[in-house]
Amino acid sequence: MDSAENVRPAVDWEAVRADYEGGLERGSTVEIAARHGITPKTLQNHVAAGGWRRRAQRHSVDRGAIITRMFGLLERQIIQLEQHMKETGEKEVAVLGKLATTLEKLIEIDKAETGSKAAQTPMEQKEIEDLRNKIAVRLAQLRRG
Repeated sequence: MDSAENVRPAVDWEAVRADYEGGLERGSTVEIAARHGITPKTLQNHVAAGGWRRRAQRHSVDRGAIITRMFGLLERQIIQLEQHMKETGEKEVAVLGKLATTLEKLIEIDKAETGSKAAQTPMEQKEIEDLRNKIAVRLAQLRRG
């Protein structure tokens, strides 16, 4: 009793996957499902079974916020190292040194991309310099033992 009205065309799962993995530019999961003549639940079942991953939506990067977070992280780690100075080993010193190096690189990248040598306000520059000095002193103390 298959009539022409009840026969659905075969789903092009490669096209469905390409749309899904293409990210939000290709539409929501509901829109993708509708475009390919399937239900959102069917789409989600194939996503789960096939391990499909949606490409992340591009977000603008707030470099200033990232640098501020890195400074906060460094400061918290310095405080933690100060509190446990006797327990601190070479591993902790190395991690702190790597974080400081990464922060320096982020600042350099930010300056290069913004084309500005004075990306921070004088107050921010003073805070950065103070933190750099504090890190240098702590690293020297930790290395001495």
